[in-house]
Amino acid sequence: MTRPPHRVVVTGLGLVSSLALDREGTWSAMLAGRDGLGPLTRLHLPLEPAQIAGQVPLDPLRHQTLCERMALLALEEALGGFQPGGDPARIGVFQGAGTSGLPVAEAYLEDRLAGRRGRAAEPAHQGPCTITDALARRMGAEGPRSTIMNACSSSLLALGQAWERIAAGDLDLAVAGSAESLCRTTYAGFSSLKAVDPGKCRPFSRDRTGLNLGEGAVQLLLEPLDRALARGATIFAEVLGYGASMDAHHPTAPHPEGEGAARAMAMALRAGRRLPAEVDLVSAHGTATPANDGAECLAIRRALGAAAEAVSVTSTKSQFGHTLGAAGALGAAAAILALRDQVVSPTLRLEEPDPVCDLDCTPLVAKERQVRTALVNAFAFGGNNVSLALQRWEGR
Repeated sequence: MTRPPHRVVVTGLGLVSSLALDREGTWSAMLAGRDGLGPLTRLHLPLEPAQIAGQVPLDPLRHQTLCERMALLALEEALGGFQPGGDPARIGVFQGAGTSGLPVAEAYLEDRLAGRRGRAAEPAHQGPCTITDALARRMGAEGPRSTIMNACSSSLLALGQAWERIAAGDLDLAVAGSAESLCRTTYAGFSSLKAVDPGKCRPFSRDRTGLNLGEGAVQLLLEPLDRALARGATIFAEVLGYGASMDAHHPTAPHPEGEGAARAMAMALRAGRRLPAEVDLVSAHGTATPANDGAECLAIRRALGAAAEAVSVTSTKSQFGHTLGAAGALGAAAAILALRDQVVSPTLRLEEPDPVCDLDCTPLVAKERQVRTALVNAFAFGGNNVSLALQRWEGR
């Protein structure tokens, strides 16, 4: 694609995770090698073989679901006291959605099955776009609202769309991200696919057997560079562009050679006018399932060629589990903070790498290194691949 007229930067980053309820607390814990995985308490599913998940230490409120509470908390941190002004029609909200209102619907169904009346109005008002609308109300946003349900690549695609609209000059400000909470349907669904590890997951490991599920929220503020500079905003990173592709291979398994995933990465680099040799970090999808990790490493090699030897790779899922619709945004947050602080968060429990995963996957401990350009990957069921290119902000 041609170079867009406006450079786009990230001027706010809010993060709610199973490690901490804020950005810096989460990041410090990540670099210290901690994970937020523990015994499953959010849900009562005694028949499921896996009883471990990444759970945020928050509960829903009387008139606010856990997803909405996490999303608004992350937005407030991203805003950092900033009150958007200007034309509300030039403020957009772009969100990836996964479970959406499912926990509320499940609670209602449980009531009815138990002979209780339940509260039918609650699931009726919890749809895929509920979080997007809540964030838009908080922002006073009257611009485009986009709620993307593209499985595990949803939030990264939302970030890409936000970048696209700002780069084109259509918007002055965008909120992009996702919030995801655990629910019975997805937990049991992944378990039925035999994709869940009963212990803590081990991305890129020879003995990996599956993922853990998790929850959390990430919200980013994106705006044109000139506007950010004019108001003296803190700039976390620059968004260079994104790529999206489709495997057309299998309903759940990735293409074994990573062909579509490699195309998405190559597209992101072309959009950002960057060469493979300029990439220092890949914030990987890294689910710890047998099929995904090897295919992703092959895709990285296919996209970067010989330059893959010098790249650091990391998987946030070793610390939070798989946050489904929010996974891409969480991976982007980790990459942005790595660009800011010049340190890569570790892939935990990576003691014996799979021979197919023969890249520097940052085993066990964080790694200080120069990080100028990063790719963030999110590869969803159905072969829906998205890759986002980011660059360190160095004041020019």
